[in-house]
Amino acid sequence: MANETAAIYCRLSQDDGSVGESGSIQTQKALLTQYCNENHITIGAYYCDDGWSGTNFDRPDFKRMLDDIEAGSVNTVIVKDLSRFGREYAQMGLYIEHYFEEKGVRFISVAENIDTKNGMDNLVLPFTNVINSFYTRQSSSKTKAAHRARAKAGMYLGGHAPFGYIKNPADRHKLIVDPPAADVVREIFKMFAEGIGYVRMTKILREKGILNPQAYFNQNNPDYYKNSDYWRKPFDWHATSIRTILKNQVYLGQTVFGKTKTKGFFDKKRIPAPEDEWIIVPGTHEAIISQELWDTVHQMMKAKRRENASGEVQPFAGLVKCADCGSSLNVSYDKKKERYTGFSCWVYKNYGKERCTSHAIGWQTLNRLVLEDIRRNAAASKLATQKYMDMLIAAKTDKKKRETERCKRELKATDKRIGELSKILTKLYEDTALERISEERYQAMAPGYEREQELLKVQREKLTAEIDRSEQVYENIERFLPIIWKYTDITELNAHILNELIERIVVYEKTVNPDGSKSQRVDIHYKFIGYIDTNAWANDRIWIPVGPESDQEQKEAQTA
Repeated sequence: MANETAAIYCRLSQDDGSVGESGSIQTQKALLTQYCNENHITIGAYYCDDGWSGTNFDRPDFKRMLDDIEAGSVNTVIVKDLSRFGREYAQMGLYIEHYFEEKGVRFISVAENIDTKNGMDNLVLPFTNVINSFYTRQSSSKTKAAHRARAKAGMYLGGHAPFGYIKNPADRHKLIVDPPAADVVREIFKMFAEGIGYVRMTKILREKGILNPQAYFNQNNPDYYKNSDYWRKPFDWHATSIRTILKNQVYLGQTVFGKTKTKGFFDKKRIPAPEDEWIIVPGTHEAIISQELWDTVHQMMKAKRRENASGEVQPFAGLVKCADCGSSLNVSYDKKKERYTGFSCWVYKNYGKERCTSHAIGWQTLNRLVLEDIRRNAAASKLATQKYMDMLIAAKTDKKKRETERCKRELKATDKRIGELSKILTKLYEDTALERISEERYQAMAPGYEREQELLKVQREKLTAEIDRSEQVYENIERFLPIIWKYTDITELNAHILNELIERIVVYEKTVNPDGSKSQRVDIHYKFIGYIDTNAWANDRIWIPVGPESDQEQKEAQTA
């Protein structure tokens, strides 16, 4: 080929780490330069993709080489071996056997002695491409398996430690607490638990001059990023950064691996992975956040949270439910007076009385009711701990005992039917094999039995889980008591207290008593112990006398 101008192409990726010095970019360049000198080939330019996978042809210098081919700057491509050109046989074939031939480009692979100048009938080329592609797939599978094995062993595999931690100098796969950043993480969880919204929280962090996670990392690792863009607006916090922190289980002392995965072998775009594929290992490092605070925050995150004019979220968000339709009660806010006025059923407000009734209750009424109930339970549990525990156990045990017995009866019946279906399916299979019934008959009958069996297996899992929960009465009471004790002397409620203590508050429609007075029932379901129906302490089923003041609040709740 006259006037040959060669493109020297070199590639190396992390997957090729085992090639050693003989496969380094510098060695590839030296070897190919020598080859060109010995064969009197003019070198037009060097194209080197260091750190790029062979399965990805969207490489910067590879694309630059194609641009130069289109421009006519080079008409020969030389590589050390086919694996340096790529490791995906289909795309390699398209480039070498079609694109290069169409553009009149000579292709040379030195190690395999492949030169398209001598023709394209060399069987080494397609076979080598297939082997290289297979090697990459195999290496990828082995790498993934190794990563999952390390993750299951509790090893941290991230590129750098999450905000709040640093990598242990003695073991880069272990995390240790970074006190200044950990204090910021705790403050973020605390503010959220107190009902401070994302927007107001970002403003508070900016005003305090607290570095955002990226800026904090750059400050402690000044040589990691060379681009000055990473240093701009160091105090500029965003709601996304806060949500990321609040959702990260690493702050519970857990190592989590596999939250995302690649879309496919050749499509390296990362997508969320199903939770059942995650690897979660508890107790791998010191926790920054307690489980109780985590649970409180995440209960609040599930609720719809709208900030008021002052950037706060109303403390009852997501907790107050309608007794009849089960929907959340909407809160009403008087912007002029800057105060909440009350609650009413969302379904009723949107669809009218055909779907539900108002279930309206005043803000002050509900706030006072819940505050008094918490104080009463806290005082009773602290002054007469054993008596209070006995009352809870008696109240919960009878109910749970009945539920457990019912679940066990259902479980026994379910197991019996699953066994019967297994026998039926086995008999059907044998009858088909021995030609006692036709294949068509088998196909008509078997799927129905199989579907029933699958549904029963799901039901069995639910019943088993319910039985396990029913037997946790003592453990749940022991978890509840230390929490309620903290609030013996509280004088006002906030989002943290409510979400730490309460699972839900169920509001019923008000009723008219025989004497003409009105009252309204409210059930408070506490965390761990739930609803308590007892004469010893009437702390859950509460009937509120509805007087003129309460009536006015309810009207405001409905009309605001």
